[in-house]
Amino acid sequence: MKIGAFFDVDDTVLAKSSGPLYTKYLIREGKVGWTQMLKTMWWYARYKVGRLDIQKMTRKVVAPFAGASEAEMIADCDRWYAEMVRQWVRPQMVEKIEWHRAQGHNLALLTAASIYLARPLGEDLRVDGYICNRLEVKDGLFTGMMIEPLCSEEGKVFHAERYAAEHGLDLSQSYFYTDSITDLDFLLRVGNPVVVNPDPLLRREARRRNWPVHDFPNPAR
Repeated sequence: MKIGAFFDVDDTVLAKSSGPLYTKYLIREGKVGWTQMLKTMWWYARYKVGRLDIQKMTRKVVAPFAGASEAEMIADCDRWYAEMVRQWVRPQMVEKIEWHRAQGHNLALLTAASIYLARPLGEDLRVDGYICNRLEVKDGLFTGMMIEPLCSEEGKVFHAERYAAEHGLDLSQSYFYTDSITDLDFLLRVGNPVVVNPDPLLRREARRRNWPVHDFPNPAR
């Protein structure tokens, strides 16, 4: 069997969280107001301490997109990625990805972010797969629903295990890089868990389990 290398995106491959970055982009484009930024930062703060109901929050965020064009979303997010996200890719994580590529490992992003971030980032990094959240689309328009189970917490384990089975990966020999305590279940599932700029709860857990911890500086901007 092959070995996989799975990479969380927000605050791991990226030195920022994509949620606040996207809200900032929408404010810049005049599509939402600053009240939405306050909501986003409140959700983000609760997420960082493991107190956010991600399933409920995600459904609430996605519902207003019902009837919107997926093609427009793709174009809009490609522009957002190029202008506001790409600059926050951690060079150290690019080096890690290249090391795994040299070993012949299967490279996959494993993220609660949507395909509209995972795809342009994954293309930049030349990974083999994107395990991420996807919005339901019919006739080119969003329905306002997500494809379930959502790719977060235990849902990440579900989707990553299915990806591993489809690609013949041995999870007991595979790697997973993340910053968040919400990913603990999958960290325990792989043979080589790696912690990157962890939140306080995950840092404590990593020390207790003697997992490797990397503290990378943010890219200077």
